[in-house]
Amino acid sequence: MRYRAAVRIAVVVAGGLVETLQAAPLLGTLRVADPASTIVLMAPPSVTRVAGGLPGLDEVVTLPALGPGPPRPDQWLAALLALRTRRLEAVLLCSARLRDRTLAYASGIARRAGLDGGPGTALLTARVPAAAHENRVEAFLRLAGTLGVEERLHRPEYDPGEAARARAQERLIGSGFEDGRLLIAVAPGAGFADPIPGTPAWALAWDPERFAHLANQLGARHGAGMVVLGTEADRDAADRMLDDVEAPVLDLCAGLALDEAAAVIERCDLLISGESPLLHLAAAVGTPAIGLYGPTDGAARGPYGPGSRVVQGLPEPTSGRDPGRLMRRIRVDDVLAGIEGVVAQAGSRL
Repeated sequence: MRYRAAVRIAVVVAGGLVETLQAAPLLGTLRVADPASTIVLMAPPSVTRVAGGLPGLDEVVTLPALGPGPPRPDQWLAALLALRTRRLEAVLLCSARLRDRTLAYASGIARRAGLDGGPGTALLTARVPAAAHENRVEAFLRLAGTLGVEERLHRPEYDPGEAARARAQERLIGSGFEDGRLLIAVAPGAGFADPIPGTPAWALAWDPERFAHLANQLGARHGAGMVVLGTEADRDAADRMLDDVEAPVLDLCAGLALDEAAAVIERCDLLISGESPLLHLAAAVGTPAIGLYGPTDGAARGPYGPGSRVVQGLPEPTSGRDPGRLMRRIRVDDVLAGIEGVVAQAGSRL
């Protein structure tokens, strides 16, 4: 069953880049289900860094009201105006926040679908279940069913573009690093992460010294070369890692835009990172990813796909309130155990 052709649909994503990338399979599903429909993505401003590579979009509207923090009244009104002036017939809410449900209701759009549970559920005309520790890609995909779409595309998609790929090739081949060795990308800092209310960015990152120990283990066991990624804010973490790395390493931290980082990851055999949009970009370009999660739920927020894995730092009964303690609970051996199969499979292709 397919929904009626030429429907104008808004997919509203709240939060940041992670949530937007988790909505990519939904966007692709809607486009394949009916190419004639108009699909508008409404998302926070940080989405501009990846919007050009997301599948199936006719328009991207960036709205500060959809970001992680509370919006100003003028921002909320701007979001309401964006919904009301586009003559939309359906809105799919990739959010369970009351303010986003209120926004959809106030817009007067007849069909308003969202995740079940939480405040303001009665403002929706259709609801889909969302389990507490389920990857949100699955929950977002169910929203397509409210429009009669039964076949869903379960693979994330992202196209970095030819310019970004050329830049990645220049950095890897120009440095002599892409010479047939196993390539493992690592992000020792927060790695382009959006703010998460109540969680400081540094609490999302693993210790740089542990990244260095892991890199040395992978270099000794598999001859792997390490590609370091991140933003200028990650420079200190990258330098601390590099101080202890003995494996071959290419430092690209603070040297690439996000689409260029995605293109580099596309040429690598594996990515290892704490919570970051880089994990979701890896899954979307077909590179296996190992996500390290502490204060956030890796089952819900982690990369999606058969090549992706999550290592979750588990709390101790008497661990106190230190937000970084959960990442410190992840040992190097825990990560090695999670990636050996992925590394072996990648190595067999070289």
